[in-house]
Amino acid sequence: MRKLRMLALDLDGTLLREDKTISQLTRKLLTELYQAGVEIAFVTGRMYHFTAPIQDLLGFPVHYICTDGAFFQPRGWEVPHLKTVAPTVTQAVLSSMADELHGVYLFSNDRIHCFTATPDPTIFSWGFDLQADPAREAEPPVNQVEQIVIYEEKAKVRGIQKALGMMHPGLDQEIHPSIESGYEYLVIRPQGVDKGSGLTRLAEVLGVKTTETIAFGDWLNDLALFRDAGLSIAPANAVPEVKAKATIVSRFSNEEDFIVRELERLFQAGKMVV
Repeated sequence: MRKLRMLALDLDGTLLREDKTISQLTRKLLTELYQAGVEIAFVTGRMYHFTAPIQDLLGFPVHYICTDGAFFQPRGWEVPHLKTVAPTVTQAVLSSMADELHGVYLFSNDRIHCFTATPDPTIFSWGFDLQADPAREAEPPVNQVEQIVIYEEKAKVRGIQKALGMMHPGLDQEIHPSIESGYEYLVIRPQGVDKGSGLTRLAEVLGVKTTETIAFGDWLNDLALFRDAGLSIAPANAVPEVKAKATIVSRFSNEEDFIVRELERLFQAGKMVV
């Protein structure tokens, strides 16, 4: 029987329903677990300013691992710790994309900087505090960029990924599909930083074993979270790559309280105890 000490929750497609709310059943169970001493962490690709309001939906304080691990703020910390992309990498991206900067988004100090007056609408799934500056007059310093997102045609994205990989071997790059046919996102993170590293670090800070954690997620960036959690659970709506790595694949989706259903099943079967 495993001891449950911490829950690591992805937000969109996982904790949140499609209307960006949390169901009453899920909120009730998470509140009971929090009151019983279980640590609750939001582990998300969202930026902090876009994540913090979700805490109000729960009604109790949580730990924050945002921007896929680059933003780290355990409950009670007044100031977050930020991990940054190597300045040489940021400079290489800006130089190689000099003529096409409209597709480059720099995440810096909880704000998105871009170089176009018409940013791609889906960039707002990461955050809404966006500074559009086509003239590059307020470009953030290259040593304070926590994440880079490049949105371009598929062939171009693959070419950029290959070129950056040759210049910077081992660079953390991840390609995400776009809802627009023929386009993709290239996500560049600080070296060694992802949701999994954030979870591991939080466990160390709290004195929790990773074997005592359960992670919930549905998207590609949750693969690293599943890698380092003691138990991983994917909803029915998760992408195939995530389902393949999950310890448990629920028959229920984020619209059907899969978090509650799977936790209660584990408790009732005697496989998990608080």
